[in-house]
Amino acid sequence: MSETTHSPAPLPGSPDPADDLVAMRDRVRFYRARAEQLQYALDHRLPIEQAKGILAERYQVDIEAAFELLRSFCRNNNMKIHDVARTLIEQPSEGDRRIPC
Repeated sequence: MSETTHSPAPLPGSPDPADDLVAMRDRVRFYRARAEQLQYALDHRLPIEQAKGILAERYQVDIEAAFELLRSFCRNNNMKIHDVARTLIEQPSEGDRRIPC
């Protein structure tokens, strides 16, 4: 007969290393997803901030008014604010025609 060596069973009430590993993997997945969400938000927010600055300078209004211009244009034309912001940044002359004041 061969003898097989097994790890001792955890004592009742003591933490199970496998449970710790599962919990750690869950935390890593959670924080990875959170980091991706934050990066997405940052990537989409930066062009909006730049577009607000362009509109504020172009129409000599404050940042809040510039955002309201951008937002109302997007709502009235059923467009995503990020897409319009990118257009303003990448093609300012086209943006002049697309966002009337």
